[in-house]
Amino acid sequence: MAMNLKVESRYIAVQEAIKNYIIKNKLKPGDRLPTEQELTRQLGVSRTSLREALKALQALGILDIKPGEGTIVRAFNFDAILKSLLYSLCFESTELLEILRVREALELYFIDWVVEKIDEEGLQKLQYILSRMEEKARRGQLFDEEDAAFHRALFAPVGNSLLLRLFDIFWEVLHRLREPIEVERDPFGSFKRHQEVFRAVKERDSKRAKSALAEHFASIRERVEKAVNQRKYRKEE
Repeated sequence: MAMNLKVESRYIAVQEAIKNYIIKNKLKPGDRLPTEQELTRQLGVSRTSLREALKALQALGILDIKPGEGTIVRAFNFDAILKSLLYSLCFESTELLEILRVREALELYFIDWVVEKIDEEGLQKLQYILSRMEEKARRGQLFDEEDAAFHRALFAPVGNSLLLRLFDIFWEVLHRLREPIEVERDPFGSFKRHQEVFRAVKERDSKRAKSALAEHFASIRERVEKAVNQRKYRKEE
């Protein structure tokens, strides 16, 4: 049964009132909110509305409700936002190419930083992942896990945890929406494209690294476009 719109609006209004209370009183991560009784009095809301709003803010990662300890303000992080993004994107199967373009733009932008910052340990990790890719490719096997690990290791030197989380989400969305049999795959060709990115980075050649990444994504786009067209064709039959 759908929630009454007036009730839903009231819960949202109470959530905003609690957030405004936190800001107005300059509460910091780890600080406790007043008791439910005190909050209902200060905010002028019912205990039921307050509890529902507190639960919603806990789900968003803003508050932490601990039995026996009360309600505590949490340090801000992107986890709840990113989980919601992953959930919503998984219903937008027509937006595969848009998701891919965003990921490509991010990788092309940050690859300059990688070339500048990556150290010998980072290069050795990429080399190891590539060797795993090659082993599977020569057997005609796919290597999705190694592919994801390569891109994560490649951009780890940037030192941006949000960037890595976004890559994880883009990767998961692309593979959740992809049907296993909808496109032909070329494992060895994919390995060679990753290898070219690695060689360019190792030689500290930003221009070449960007070119190799662009070629890599062009191949992915071709497969995704084929997948989208096949899906549309099946729906029209």
